[in-house]
Amino acid sequence: MKEEDLLRLVWVADPQVSPDGTRVAFTRVAVDAEADAYVTSLWLVEAPAPEPQGRLPRSPEPPRPLTFGPLDSQPRWSPDGRALAFVRATEPKKPGQLFVLPMAGGEALRLTRLERGVSEPAWSPDGRRLAFLSATNPALDTPEEKKPKNEPARLVTRPEFRVNNEGFIDPDHPDHVWVVGVDGAEPRPLTAGRFKEMSPRWSRDGKWIFFLSDRRPEPWFGPEDVDLLAVSPDLERPTDGPELRTVADIRGPLRAFAEDSGGRIAAVGGLRPEPPRSYDQNDLLLFEGSWPRTTARVMTADYDFDVAPDIASDQHPPRGGGSMPLSFAAGERAVLGVVGRHGAAILALISLADGGVEELTDARHEVIAGSVTPDGRRAALTLGDVTRPGDLHVLDVDTRTLVRLWGPNDAVLGGIPLGEVEEIWYPSFDGRSIQGWIVKPPGFDPSRKHPLILEIHGGPHVAYGVGFFHEFRVLAAAGYVVLYVNPRGSTTYGQEFGNLIQYRYPGDDYRDLMAGVDAVIARGYVDESRLGVTGGSGGGLLTNWVIAHTGRFAAAITQRCVADWISMHYTSDFTLFTPTWFRKPPFEDPEEYLERSPAHFAGNVRTPLMVIHSEEDWRTPIGQGEIMFRALKQQRKAAVMVRFPGENHELSRSGAPSRRVENQRHIRRWFDRHLLGKPAPEYDAGC
Repeated sequence: MKEEDLLRLVWVADPQVSPDGTRVAFTRVAVDAEADAYVTSLWLVEAPAPEPQGRLPRSPEPPRPLTFGPLDSQPRWSPDGRALAFVRATEPKKPGQLFVLPMAGGEALRLTRLERGVSEPAWSPDGRRLAFLSATNPALDTPEEKKPKNEPARLVTRPEFRVNNEGFIDPDHPDHVWVVGVDGAEPRPLTAGRFKEMSPRWSRDGKWIFFLSDRRPEPWFGPEDVDLLAVSPDLERPTDGPELRTVADIRGPLRAFAEDSGGRIAAVGGLRPEPPRSYDQNDLLLFEGSWPRTTARVMTADYDFDVAPDIASDQHPPRGGGSMPLSFAAGERAVLGVVGRHGAAILALISLADGGVEELTDARHEVIAGSVTPDGRRAALTLGDVTRPGDLHVLDVDTRTLVRLWGPNDAVLGGIPLGEVEEIWYPSFDGRSIQGWIVKPPGFDPSRKHPLILEIHGGPHVAYGVGFFHEFRVLAAAGYVVLYVNPRGSTTYGQEFGNLIQYRYPGDDYRDLMAGVDAVIARGYVDESRLGVTGGSGGGLLTNWVIAHTGRFAAAITQRCVADWISMHYTSDFTLFTPTWFRKPPFEDPEEYLERSPAHFAGNVRTPLMVIHSEEDWRTPIGQGEIMFRALKQQRKAAVMVRFPGENHELSRSGAPSRRVENQRHIRRWFDRHLLGKPAPEYDAGC
């Protein structure tokens, strides 16, 4: 596999099963290499009904396009299945507007022309209206408003003022809940004020629109606290006052949610006990009784794994979105959701009687996104594994029958030899078992000595797993053995394992990584003189930490890294520093920050280092990469820096296609120079 093969891949995003379960609409995401952009269009595939016992399901027909894009996304079926709402942008930098496509044929009807566009459409139960989100402010966004020639100064009054991949927070334009009729009526806002709203969904009786929102005045000062609220769709004026109803309010964030016919709410949420922890595992919560509901039954209290896990990959759809399914099922006696166990994201049926968890999909697969019919009997799923970025499937819940509807990359991957991926478990320094995977080169010969590259994930509270990684495959195709593992702090191994790194990040996770390298070397096919290490975000932090604490690696690449925790505390867009990662702020206790900052130990580094960073990264701002680079250059040590203009923290996952290819090419060529002895003259001046 080559770097440029990325340009040939196609992704299935946001699969939406029709109400009767017979069709699946989805967003097809592909690369327009000439435009150096992603194109998104809506496609449809028939979903064959389950066959009688013992008979194989018939082969589905290939999908067909419903629209031709290039910027169509977020398909949503009407309750009767006769129409499809979606969001269409006419130009790359123009906001998307709401359209409705009749499935019997004809042109899509445009419903909105809002200055800030729309997102997350949701149908009313009677199919007459749609709720959606928009940041449009009717009081400010008037057609007569003149745009200044030069952008004016920004007055910042709050500590949280910009977000990676979104830019500066505009206090006058948070996302609010809107409603519009499909009869051509003007759209109107239902909510107002300074707080951002998310995930609008109609109540089953159509009397309310539920939404999620963090209503804390200053979110920067602590962990998330997202509540479930409701607003009447019949309000004549937008409100931020007593007309809003609190439906569910716990100490901690609520995420996905679903309502049953009796008004119970199932939600994915993380309870935040005192004292705060670095990691709080997501559980399935059940809210019952009258509003506001301030307590919930924790249905997965005895299931020590994540609900709605975050599995790292560079091959989730770069555009088009999608979410993990959550729905009542089995006659509302259970909830269908995704659980994370040992690096896998698995669709499961969670009993509301005893919290029992029945896994419905194979643990060798990763559920990337999906949706469920209103009766909970059929699910459309995008499933990936170590050999495929993501294929479209339909699952019949009653019969447990899984049918693959489409493999968008069959032709591309069919012509590319891929090496074996082997799962391993090994003991760390304290006896804990650590899970990892080894990607071997195509035609791997265990009798030969191979160079090895250790890949380290970020987060830190995410997990590597059974998903497809293009970067790993490119390196394996170049002749490297690639090792990726889940050190302590990773998710999908339970609450205690995830929280082990509180006030110790980085620390013992470094020892887990080195134990993994030792375990693979012990197999006899790795050349100990040709070891490389790389990782991004928290993995960049650990890459820096590794080379500051051992000289065993011959080359390193730190991507979107952390080098200095003190400056990171003051400049990053997120809020997890105190008291979850550090006990005190740096102006009270700078020593704790210095003790865990790789740049503080830069004098120990002997490994040639490449620093890769994006210039618009607000998660780990580019100053972090500059600090590590300058710390080595000041000592006249081997270091180069690759800077990507116009990109942010998501470069390797959703950056411009050409830049993603260039990024991977730099990674391979740096390792080729130092581990394979291949010439790379562009780096000579830095070495």
